[in-house]
Amino acid sequence: MSGRARGFDLEQLALVHTSLRRCEGLVAHSFRIPALPSQQYPYELLTLADLQGPERAEDALAHLVIYERQRRTKLEHLYRICLQDDRILERIGPQRGHDWLSALLVYILTHELVHVVRFQRNEESFLADPASRRPEEDRVHQLTLSLLEQARAPHWERLAELHGNPVVPAQLVTAGP
Repeated sequence: MSGRARGFDLEQLALVHTSLRRCEGLVAHSFRIPALPSQQYPYELLTLADLQGPERAEDALAHLVIYERQRRTKLEHLYRICLQDDRILERIGPQRGHDWLSALLVYILTHELVHVVRFQRNEESFLADPASRRPEEDRVHQLTLSLLEQARAPHWERLAELHGNPVVPAQLVTAGP
């Protein structure tokens, strides 16, 4: 076996995109946003095959990297949700299969989209000091579980076991014009 990390296969990538569409609808409805993604909430999703530099996080299932660039009158942000395919696949293990992967992806993507909305609305700062990161992660975890329960997402109750994953703070990367 090579030292290369295992990424999602084509079937799993299709599940990622189906899950993302579901989560976009759920988060948009819950936060009363017309649609996601939008110019007001700019984000994109990357999987392991496309991750570079700060987008790779060895100790997380996913994390956000925030790209910032100066426009004439203001700073613009692009939130990049970086899925760590190998960590996710390791977490589900071979015995849990497709249903657990689907539930885990819905949790992860909902969780990261809640962060995007909260950061973009300035409900929390992605530049927060380390002491306030854990309470924010706890808030987002509880919000995510609540949204999934209300939506009757399959297997949502099993997702409580995810609590306690290490916090990988959002990283800010400044880009040129």
